Amino acid sequence: MDFTVFFSSSVVGGLIAGFIALRTLERNIQIENITQERAKWREKIRIKSVEVHQASMAYNKDKLSQLRLEFSLNLNPFEIEDSSILSVIADLQDSKDRGTKLAEFSDRVALLLKHDWERAKYEAKHFNCHLCPPERITYAKHKATIGQIS
Repeated sequence: MDFTVFFSSSVVGGLIAGFIALRTLERNIQIENITQERAKWREKIRIKSVEVHQASMAYNKDKLSQLRLEFSLNLNPFEIEDSSILSVIADLQDSKDRGTKLAEFSDRVALLLKHDWERAKYEAKHFNCHLCPPERITYAKHKATIGQIS
């Protein structure tokens, strides 16, 4: 009787250990793939941001229009801060004060990239990443913080 109890508990323990190992492996593969794709996305946003700056400085409205489309396809249409990035690009097409708009664009993109980086780090560390993800700092909050520092 002791042998069957020992054997059955070993089998159950082995099954549990196998399930945990499989789940851990699947999660690690998922995190690795997601973080790699996010890194590519961040790099693409950086490159496109430089192109926005160059097109604005060259007063190239057609290129800015194309870049606005590319950004719209890479940003979240339901996120207010992302929509604001698109609005700034549109403003650059007609703005006489390019310096101020370019600075705003740069700040907004920097905040977006910082948020995505923090979210990627958080998700890589935490098993239940959907419970309390990092909060995105809004442009208004960023400007208010800078105003307090100055």
